[in-house]
Amino acid sequence: MIKVNCRVTGCHQVVRVIREYNHSLCSPSKIHLFRSHRSLSSVQAAEADMARSVEITPKATIDFMSKQVGGLENLGFIPQDYKDYVHSKCISEMKAEDTGGILEYLQKK
Repeated sequence: MIKVNCRVTGCHQVVRVIREYNHSLCSPSKIHLFRSHRSLSSVQAAEADMARSVEITPKATIDFMSKQVGGLENLGFIPQDYKDYVHSKCISEMKAEDTGGILEYLQKK
């Protein structure tokens, strides 16, 4: 454990270090939920694109993909990551004339 104080001057000062105080930060069953451990692989992205092209719902796609790998915890991403991926694909496929200028507005933000 390390305790650090922030001073009014903006400097940080280490106040206390306890080397013996050690514990796991997260149980192994929850590690797949960390953002740093989540991502769609290129194969999963291709499957997502194929499912979207034949109008399979996101829930059905995620259920199918999780069954392939033995459960949601082995999937490598959470449902929100899948939705974000599909949303970003939809945005990138939009053409300026289809959006009436909205795409340019969103890209400036």
